[in-house]
Amino acid sequence: MNNLTIPSIKKDFVVEAPQDKAFKVFTENIDKWWPRTHHIGATPMTEMVLEPGVNGRWFTRHEDGSEADIGTVLTWDPYGLIVLSWQINGVFKYVPGLVTEVEVQFIPEGSNRTRVKFEHKDLDRLGEGVHTSGMDEGWGYIMGLYKAEAEK
Repeated sequence: MNNLTIPSIKKDFVVEAPQDKAFKVFTENIDKWWPRTHHIGATPMTEMVLEPGVNGRWFTRHEDGSEADIGTVLTWDPYGLIVLSWQINGVFKYVPGLVTEVEVQFIPEGSNRTRVKFEHKDLDRLGEGVHTSGMDEGWGYIMGLYKAEAEK
């Protein structure tokens, strides 16, 4: 058996916004900053949805009326932490039994600054042949869009 080890994707940056706003923009306003190009649906994406609370759904809606699951909320701790399951495999298909985790910490650094620590972990569960360099770049792009929205 091959014991594959894929390092986590990590992003650590400061948002010029209070902790509560940083959390709310990430959770309540995810549709405002998530890129329409990054989805697994069959038709163009019309909305990114993150339902609040543990077991909330994380999914996209599409022009044809369909929904494409991404995962669920595993930890909901306003305004400090959210952990989401990412149930999309290495070829970008939803797999119900697959769980990798996206953990985002919101750490206050003053009244109007928040350090955001992002980690997509357990990537070894995606299986062999997975190239995470594209995922690392993708998460960097997506977190940049989030940061820009949070600082508005």
